[in-house]
This record gives sequence, structure tokens and C-alpha cells, in this order.
Amino acid sequence: MKQITVAFPSGRGERLLIPESSNVGDLRTLAQETFGQGFVKLVTANGVILTDAIESLQAAGLEDGDHVTALAVEPILAASGGAFALCIRGGDRVVTWGRPAEGGDSSAVQGKLRGVQQIAATNQAFAAMLED
Repeated sequence: MKQITVAFPSGRGERLLIPESSNVGDLRTLAQETFGQGFVKLVTANGVILTDAIESLQAAGLEDGDHVTALAVEPILAASGGAFALCIRGGDRVVTWGRPAEGGDSSAVQGKLRGVQQIAATNQAFAAMLED
């Protein structure tokens, strides 16, 4: 087991025990459950934002006893006439569902949706505003 201390900038923190074989997504889920936060972004002591959920803790450079900062982030939700889009500001993934003809299928552009800052909707489509 690895012990990783996760803390918010406010100072609220916890020592979390997580199996050695865990990945970044496992740590994020454990932090979200521990703090009762729906969405958190994790940042290493070196300032690296942990975005790859399937990256192992070892590959991410996290060792037993390390400290990670948790940032609460707000989800962005938009609705068209028959579909929805959800993302985290600055994230690298937008989830869409609903009628494909009304924006419910974003698979064709998913690779371009990096650094999404805002989502706007019309009756039949979505537009993602990306960071520079």
C-alpha cells in the first residue's frame, strides 16, 4: 500500500492508503469519495496536473509519502434540443449523449476537444470553446 496525502489549498487534507498497483483514476476516485467532492483535479508537488486516469501512480511519479493538491472543479453542462454535453473546464474530454442528430455523438471530434473552457448549445449542436 502507498500512503499519499491529498489536501485542498484550504488545508483540509487526508492521508489516503491506496494499493501499489493503482492508477491516477483510482487515486482521484478515492479523493472524491473521501472528501465528498464530485469532481477534483489532482496536482503533484512539482506542479504536474494528473490528467491521465489510466496512468499508474508509479509512472505519474507518485511515491509512498508524497503530497498531492486537490482542486475542486465545476462541471460544465449544456443541452441542445435532444442531447447533453458534459465536461470539466480545462479538461481533455467531453461526454455527450442523446440524439446523434442533435449533438449526442461527439466521437468524430473527440480528439480535438482539449482544454475545453466552455460549451455552448443550439437546438441541434454543441460548440466547444478551447483554451489558446
